[in-house]
Amino acid sequence: MNFDYIGVYILGAVIVVTIIAMASFYLVKALKRAKEIGMSSTTIKNAIKSSAVFSIVPSIPIVIGVGIMMSYLGLAIPWIRLTVIGALQYEILAMDQVEITKVVPTAQLIATATVIMTFSILAGPIFNIVAFKKLQHKLVDLEKNNKRLLDTITGALLGGIVAGLASHIIIGAFFTGNTTPSDGITVTANGYITLITLAISMVTMAVCGILIQKLKWRKLENYALPLTILVAMASAYGLTFVF
Repeated sequence: MNFDYIGVYILGAVIVVTIIAMASFYLVKALKRAKEIGMSSTTIKNAIKSSAVFSIVPSIPIVIGVGIMMSYLGLAIPWIRLTVIGALQYEILAMDQVEITKVVPTAQLIATATVIMTFSILAGPIFNIVAFKKLQHKLVDLEKNNKRLLDTITGALLGGIVAGLASHIIIGAFFTGNTTPSDGITVTANGYITLITLAISMVTMAVCGILIQKLKWRKLENYALPLTILVAMASAYGLTFVF
């Protein structure tokens, strides 16, 4: 291992330590504030349990993503990227922009993929630094004066994100399904697996919603998303044997 790559590991370690320190700082501040406003120990414990579930379970696909990206970018770069902000689907898309999965990785391709993944994600933090405080005040005023309009705007934004991700998954699956076998592996099956897994995920979340709304299983609210993620992962794995 050369010195340059050791430097990347050191950078990754610094980032991870910084994130752990920030999380610990805000945890202590939150616990202190919760006691100041009189929150019960049961409420605090339930909040910690829910947060732990929502942190650990969604991280399972990320760990798998690190394993996928390691083959092309090494361990340090995926570790750094997926430790901070962003999501696996964005990082895989960024990596695919330089077709790094189709050729032997070179230093230039790895650098290009890293730059795409790094600079693309900077838009959010920069926007928050420059404009979030002003925007937050306007949102508070809008919530007081016209909450219905605010709900419409936020719903439209969320719907746009979901539509963008869903369309990428669905169209990508159809295009993958139309390809010919490659290297002895039936690539056609990949599209079917994607679509069926998406359908299973939707059904799982719908069932959770029905149980919460109709049968009043309120505790399921904190576990619906993690449960759906686990069912989807298990389904995708099982479908690889079917197809």
